[in-house]
Amino acid sequence: MRKFGLIFFLISIVNLAFSQYHYDFNQNCNEAYTAIINLKFDEGNKLIEQEKRIHPDNNIPYLLDNYIYFLTVFIGEEEEEFDKLEKLKDDVIDRLKDGDESSPYYRYSLAQVYLQWAFTRTKFKEYVSATFEINKAYRLLERNNEEFPDFLPNLINLGLLHTLIGTVPDNYNWVKKLVGVEGTIDQGVSEILTVLNAAITQEEYSHYKAECLFYMSFIQMNLMTNKKKALEYIDLIGNDSASIKNPLAIYAISRIYMSNGLNDKAINLLLLRPTGEEYFPFDYLDYLTGLAKLYRLDEDANQFFFKYVTNFKGLNYIKDSYQKIAWYYLVKNDVDKYKEYIKKVDEYGNDIIDADKQAEREFEHGEIPNLHLLKARILFDGGYYDKALAAMTGITSNQFLNNEKDSLEFTYRIGRIYHEWGKPDNSIPFYDKTMQNGFESEFYYAANSALKLGNIYEDKGEYNKALSYYKEAQSMKNDEYKNSINQKAKAGIHRIENMELSLE
Repeated sequence: MRKFGLIFFLISIVNLAFSQYHYDFNQNCNEAYTAIINLKFDEGNKLIEQEKRIHPDNNIPYLLDNYIYFLTVFIGEEEEEFDKLEKLKDDVIDRLKDGDESSPYYRYSLAQVYLQWAFTRTKFKEYVSATFEINKAYRLLERNNEEFPDFLPNLINLGLLHTLIGTVPDNYNWVKKLVGVEGTIDQGVSEILTVLNAAITQEEYSHYKAECLFYMSFIQMNLMTNKKKALEYIDLIGNDSASIKNPLAIYAISRIYMSNGLNDKAINLLLLRPTGEEYFPFDYLDYLTGLAKLYRLDEDANQFFFKYVTNFKGLNYIKDSYQKIAWYYLVKNDVDKYKEYIKKVDEYGNDIIDADKQAEREFEHGEIPNLHLLKARILFDGGYYDKALAAMTGITSNQFLNNEKDSLEFTYRIGRIYHEWGKPDNSIPFYDKTMQNGFESEFYYAANSALKLGNIYEDKGEYNKALSYYKEAQSMKNDEYKNSINQKAKAGIHRIENMELSLE
């Protein structure tokens, strides 16, 4: 009997060894991933369940489960969903930890889950937990990259982490130490581009194209000086009929169009985006449509903001939407409606992000914006520079500039119009004057003027001047858009410092 017991035990050990969970990103998983990235979660779920039945030892479907959890919470921003899906996340991690450690997907998959939930936690101000998860993800990715240097998907998340850590201001260096990540924007961009190029040229990596393009679009828009460079990524997406139907890609493309003065193209794209019950609701695209239409002063711009605040149950851009509805009515000279909707800024939404904080600040100040300056700003944001400059005509009279804010915005706005219009030399004296008059101001005009002067002199190759202006941007006392301006200034400082190092 003992003999048979020993044999049974040995057979069990052998079976356990051979039944270890493996990683096979096969065609079925590829199709599921594509459906999920397109926000077709029901379709993705069906393919995942099918793969689990056919290949129960394959761990990739469990990684894809987490993609759905992550995108559901990250896009929807609902705390109830966050609490529910976070519990399922633990099951995914337990399953992935039982996988084959000799596979390059083993540490990559675990890192992906940790990183996705870290980004999700930042939506709900769980910064400490997010920091620890980023640390776990980074250590897994670094080790994976050492053991499997040819495993390209590893570079997507490493690139993203290296890029983001490169923008942390010097006075937050303790964050870098706590997170354990070191890197630069250029390093991160290079890593993501490596995968993107492989996705374009090699079939086995093609399913990563949309994800890489999304990240590159974000980085180019927010952290690099040459915004027009981002248009090159649109060309890559435009040649792929599948990507142009992807709501995440549409988000990226429309944001790039809007930041490059191509507002009409953004509106056309947003209005033609795919919709239907098969897609997870991406309500932010309604907000973006309202914004683009407001920039063009369209009659129906307010309807898209109303749709957003009615349907979206998440955290962000609610206050900002009510501010934009108030602006819509003020531009129409309906002051009563402006007052009605600016009041709702205080009643609804959260003040986590800069846009919502700025909307709340406008309500708290209790001053109705200067109609001429507001109209010029709206048209400028849409890239209608000639109309924006025309709206400024006659504002120089003291009767139109009633306070410090108006005076600062006047010189700042002219500088911004000339700058984005491709006439940076014309903008310099206006930026300089704004800086001189607003150095101690709580408003963002002087700080952003310093940032933009840094951009201009960096493009001219006058790096010492650029560096000086970037540091001035960080030293300003503005409350408005403080985080955003500091992040971009830090990115500029890093670019110049790295360029100088490369020349030594």
